[in-house]
Amino acid sequence: MKGKEKKRSKLSETFLVLKSFGSFFLSHHPECERFKGHAIKLGKYEFCIGCFIGYPTSFISIIILGVFKLTESIPSNYLIIFGILFMLTFFLSLTGATKIKVIKIIQKIFIGFGSALIYWGIFSLDFSDSTNFIIFILVFSTIITFLNTYHAYGLYKTCKKCEFQFKWGQCSGFEAIRNKLKKYDLPDLIVDIEFRSKSRKEN
Repeated sequence: MKGKEKKRSKLSETFLVLKSFGSFFLSHHPECERFKGHAIKLGKYEFCIGCFIGYPTSFISIIILGVFKLTESIPSNYLIIFGILFMLTFFLSLTGATKIKVIKIIQKIFIGFGSALIYWGIFSLDFSDSTNFIIFILVFSTIITFLNTYHAYGLYKTCKKCEFQFKWGQCSGFEAIRNKLKKYDLPDLIVDIEFRSKSRKEN
């Protein structure tokens, strides 16, 4: 019985930790004025624009294009070229135009739709299914790695300019999470992350 209670307690604690970080899991950014343009508010929750608009657009477009066979009459090279053109809207981020939230949302829709065209363009190539699948894995792994690296760099650059500069234990963007951890009588994991990152730098 004791073992069961201990296990239940651990599960409950894990649930409370996840609940404390819930807002961050949805927005993927600190709750900070510097990152307001990266999230869209729906009800009381904020969602990361890139993840909750870009990825769903891609998946929905892939399904719709496939179900209605809209790509069958279009040569694969055209699909890939148009897909790349849509995805090139990524470079709007470098111009600062995506600081306007509407432009950012449209950009993510274009990137998602472009990736769907590239997906069907690859699977329409005159190679075996296994070869097309390998090409798909290589291409999309490269795209996702590039986008996530750029996203991480943007996060780093923004936090670097901030007065707190990666001092997560003091950062106002993580205050709500710290308060929830305190409310549930949990260890301050934000401070732990800050301490570990400092220790790695010193080593």
